[in-house]
Amino acid sequence: MTYIPEIQKLAKELNLQNLARGIIDLSTASPKRLEFLKDILSAELDIRKQNAMLKREKEAKFPSNQFVKTALNSGAVWQVEKLESLDWIEKDQNLIILGNCATGKTAFASHIGRKALEAGNRVAYTTLEDYLLTVRNKGRREPDRKKFQYYLNCSLIIIDEVMYTTLTNEELTMFYQSSMLLNETRSIVLITNRELSSWQEAAEDKHLMQTLVARLTSNSQILRL
Repeated sequence: MTYIPEIQKLAKELNLQNLARGIIDLSTASPKRLEFLKDILSAELDIRKQNAMLKREKEAKFPSNQFVKTALNSGAVWQVEKLESLDWIEKDQNLIILGNCATGKTAFASHIGRKALEAGNRVAYTTLEDYLLTVRNKGRREPDRKKFQYYLNCSLIIIDEVMYTTLTNEELTMFYQSSMLLNETRSIVLITNRELSSWQEAAEDKHLMQTLVARLTSNSQILRL
């Protein structure tokens, strides 16, 4: 019957193995009963997906900023729509969002993060200050260890307020070492109001900062807002 393969597919997604493998015989059920069962399983799967999405969004800790695409110029809209396809995340590319204050950088990063969540990815949002605090304490505080482990399990990490203030040598070293670890198998979004050419001014160790910029931008796209 036409409903049986659909029911077994739904059962597999819901981990109802006896139903999915045909151990529970549906061949004698009437079409109306099969249709009813299919509707019930579909509703259950939808609810589970919605709850999973809500959980992932809570874990991601996005700010509440609303992204307004119509406020962008045509060139930026074209690039934004390309980024919404998420193919750059599949390629583990990075994204650097540049712009002055109140230009929608954080709102767009949250928007693209939610798109990634909807596609089934794990995403984390943090500021550079909070990120460095987590890295510094992950070896001695359980909440920070769990948070950094969550970062390692993400496909996309959004780091806001990058280079807004000068970094000490210790902070820059932590940022370099941890971001190089994360950069190997996931995408990183960096939100900044500083031109990349001026990042060296925000660090004591100019050479290490230059190396960091080169590594992070070697496989990245840049969006100016």
